Amino acid sequence: MDVGTVRVEGFHEVLALHRFLFESKGEDFSSVYAGSPYIAAIQNRLADALEAADPGSGWTEWRAAEGHEGRVDAVRHLLLSGSRAWTGMSREERQAYVQDLLAPLRLAQDLMTELVGVRGE
Repeated sequence: MDVGTVRVEGFHEVLALHRFLFESKGEDFSSVYAGSPYIAAIQNRLADALEAADPGSGWTEWRAAEGHEGRVDAVRHLLLSGSRAWTGMSREERQAYVQDLLAPLRLAQDLMTELVGVRGE
């Protein structure tokens, strides 16, 4: 099956889709979509486009995960719940999962190390 390119046109469409995905993911991190690498890839491309279109507006600062304590805490709580999938993941799989959960945010290495090291209940 060949799927053609889907166009999102203009700054306001990109911004609206970015906001919708970011807010929707934040409502339920236990959702299968919250940790999806496909959704994370789309979110990263949208944020990259916003950052490139408006570099002076602080998008780079906004994308620092450390500025989103509530979101990071929600992900930490999810990881602490100790799902079977989380406890069975390798370090590399955990890192990718954490990045997907927090996309399009960027994690400093110390925060990534902390989250990847979370042991569930």
